[in-house]
Amino acid sequence: MPVWVIGHAGHDEAAESPYKKAVPSIRNNENLYNLNGQLQHKIEFIRKYVPQDVKIHLIGHSIGCYLALELIKIPDISKRIQYCYFLFPTIERMAEARNGFILTRIVKPIYFIIEWFYRCFALLPNIIKIWIIYVYFLFTRTPKYYLGTALKYTHPAVIDKVWFMAMDEMKQVRELDVETIRLNKHRLKFYYGATDGWTPLKYYQELKQKIPEVDAELCTRKFEHAFVLRSADTMGFMVGEWILKQTLGH
Repeated sequence: MPVWVIGHAGHDEAAESPYKKAVPSIRNNENLYNLNGQLQHKIEFIRKYVPQDVKIHLIGHSIGCYLALELIKIPDISKRIQYCYFLFPTIERMAEARNGFILTRIVKPIYFIIEWFYRCFALLPNIIKIWIIYVYFLFTRTPKYYLGTALKYTHPAVIDKVWFMAMDEMKQVRELDVETIRLNKHRLKFYYGATDGWTPLKYYQELKQKIPEVDAELCTRKFEHAFVLRSADTMGFMVGEWILKQTLGH
């Protein structure tokens, strides 16, 4: 099966990218990097690069689940979507979750300090930045093969866009879209974390109460919201089995 992996527009400013000059700055281009702009980014990708006869299985993680749920509402794309797998889905009340509270009530008021710090950090030689990130990885037990990725994400232009999108998420991702989920429950799979700062346990429980027949599962393997850091292989194998199950009709 062919696999397309789509990130968020503007969240990569790698120096080796031949497209770097084509990435507009966030100033006067907010519509490209807010939540709606990110949705348009996915719509255009599918329409331009995914062949019309391809049966699509969407795999979303975190805010990607919200975007995937929105894609189901687009007629020409929806008719091609066979199934959606929502991993640790942030599809409702983000600002009310524990991490949302921390972000909006604690981090946001002092963000100017954080911004000053990461702009100063960007001025350091790469060898020093890598060493600092490496020490941080030791304390957090993060695999060192993510050093290169972490270095990319210290680019001020990337952080600016990530923060801008995060703030828009806090405003836009509010009430659960019960109607869309109910209409498409036959092709949706939800996988919630048992201890997720973005999707509290009550979100999972309330979804099951509102739509009892929905396919929603609670993680029993203690995966983190950022499962890609330590549990990517296991999670990938699980999703692969789900896709095969749907594809083979078992």
